[in-house]
Amino acid sequence: MCRGRFVAGGDRIHHGHLRRHNRTLVHRLHQEARTDPLTGLANRRAFDDLLEREFTLYQRHGDPLSLLAIDVDHFKRLNDRAGHPAGDAALAALAAVPAAQVRHGDIVARVGGEEFAVLLTDFPTGVAQHRARTLRAVVAADSAAWPNPISVSIGVATIPAHADTPARLVTAADTALYAAKAAGRDTVATAS
Repeated sequence: MCRGRFVAGGDRIHHGHLRRHNRTLVHRLHQEARTDPLTGLANRRAFDDLLEREFTLYQRHGDPLSLLAIDVDHFKRLNDRAGHPAGDAALAALAAVPAAQVRHGDIVARVGGEEFAVLLTDFPTGVAQHRARTLRAVVAADSAAWPNPISVSIGVATIPAHADTPARLVTAADTALYAAKAAGRDTVATAS
């Protein structure tokens, strides 16, 4: 005897198939809940979880953990001048730049409207600063060909040099980001 159940329309669904379908659906919903729909990057929820995971690894192994806090300069002006679709296109194009510039295993996320974060594992401050400067220059060069060129400001902070917890790392990188903006934007600043 067939062990299944009937559904509307008279089709028979087998329990094994239903379980596989449910697992696939749950996996897809989990991924969607952790992914920014515009850029395809990790979202803030996923970033926070990944930061905690990497901090746990830092505690075990002692390798530095660096955070780049990235913000699009004058983004509101872009939206006001060219419209929100142009702003969305710029964010989607920008998302590809850090994703192409980091190693496999490093984390790139969209953590706010025009804010991105890059978590670099095993990178001391000096190497993270170099990566941030390179990233800023690549964005400037690549976006020159976009319909609406942009620039970014980047704040750099590292555990253990600037912070001792994930929350303090985020605060230190944000503070450095504000310093980069105060210094005229389109620049990189490091936590002190």
